[in-house]
Amino acid sequence: MNGYRFLRQPRWVALGFLVVVIVPSFVLLSRWQLHRLDDRRHANTVVTSNSTRSPVPVDQIMTAGGDQSAVGDDQTWRQVSATGHYDTAGQVLVRKRPLEGRNGFWAATPFVTTTGTVLVVNRGWVEAVGSATAGADVPPPPEGTMRVVGWVQPSEIAPPTQPTDLPAGQVSDLDVHLVAGAAPVYPGYIVLVSSTPPQADGLTPLPLPDLSEGPHLSYALQWILFALVAVGGFVVLIRREALDIDDRDRVHDIDIDIDGESSGAGRGLDDGAEESRDEEIGAAGVATIAETPGA
Repeated sequence: MNGYRFLRQPRWVALGFLVVVIVPSFVLLSRWQLHRLDDRRHANTVVTSNSTRSPVPVDQIMTAGGDQSAVGDDQTWRQVSATGHYDTAGQVLVRKRPLEGRNGFWAATPFVTTTGTVLVVNRGWVEAVGSATAGADVPPPPEGTMRVVGWVQPSEIAPPTQPTDLPAGQVSDLDVHLVAGAAPVYPGYIVLVSSTPPQADGLTPLPLPDLSEGPHLSYALQWILFALVAVGGFVVLIRREALDIDDRDRVHDIDIDIDGESSGAGRGLDDGAEESRDEEIGAAGVATIAETPGA
């Protein structure tokens, strides 16, 4: 076998470099999917452990005027209750909130508690119809003093300035400060579970998130499989090329042997012909001498 000297050729060097680059990339992508799986499992644990607990007053979970980062795993998806009234004039629509494959809005309404602090309530979802700048028909919240119960969610963080082309009454992020304005506000909002009295029909209640683990594990295994295929395929190509070179070398050696034997046979024939001619010449000379008179 002629060894693996062909691996020094530029095309093989380039192919080897490509394998060296993509295999670690595939491994990193697999690890990234596993990290996402861990995050998904953690989030599911938070939902299942917190959402089923009995409602408690909002002040036991969130501090009025607190920093938005204060709403963490211990607070998210906890059920809280509050008493007060809706400030209908402050209601906004939060754009681009899909539900079951359809685009729509969240209806976020400030709820002024008996202490004067605003609790932002995500009252539900309504489908977006018409043009991109069109709004939606949202039923007004009940009037008067009432009690609301909902799941705590961390406030989204809006950019310093909202897009200038947004229609009036619409926002891009459910940032509690965008809804409450200058009023004191809790650092998170709630997803409405129930209210007394109940609100009118027209808004779709938001469900708990999907608690499946998603496709992350299968994606992680796929990336590992791709890495193995890349390495295995490269090894197979090297082996095939080495065998092809070995076969070509054997054929070349056989051709040389055949050419050598043919040349030797030709020289033997030439020597025999010369000897035959010499014998004929000698015999002719003897005959001539014999025929000469007096010989």
